[in-house]
Amino acid sequence: MNQPTPNAVSSAPNAVSTGINKAIRGFTLIEILIVLALIGIVAALSIDGLGDLFSGGQEDAAQNWVNGAGKQYVELYFLKARTYPKSLNDLMSPPKAGIDPVVKKASALLDPWNNQYQYKYPGTKNTGDFDLWTVTPEGKTIGNWDGS
Repeated sequence: MNQPTPNAVSSAPNAVSTGINKAIRGFTLIEILIVLALIGIVAALSIDGLGDLFSGGQEDAAQNWVNGAGKQYVELYFLKARTYPKSLNDLMSPPKAGIDPVVKKASALLDPWNNQYQYKYPGTKNTGDFDLWTVTPEGKTIGNWDGS
């Protein structure tokens, strides 16, 4: 006789349904904006650091070119023509009749900043040899005489 009435049962809070409603609710706009702001700050700091990383890579590429490919171009020209080129532009011309040019594209003679490498024979830094160098946008000279 002390049975619960139907109204008494339905008015009791249901713990299971309350937990589900909170889980479905999701993130507020403020929470999403805070996360986006943090991502933006981290991205800005990362991109700023990448600039130095890539500029160092360009200097390394230029150093490798003057001591590697550029030096080999000039030496190959010497082997074919039995004389050193007067300028790097001579590398794109046949050294002698019937011989292919050493360099086929002018872009092969451009540094990472799209400037032509510099060449001088006889060299002032490499006496008895040739100088091959470039200058970075910051004014640093990268040449084949520094032993790097």
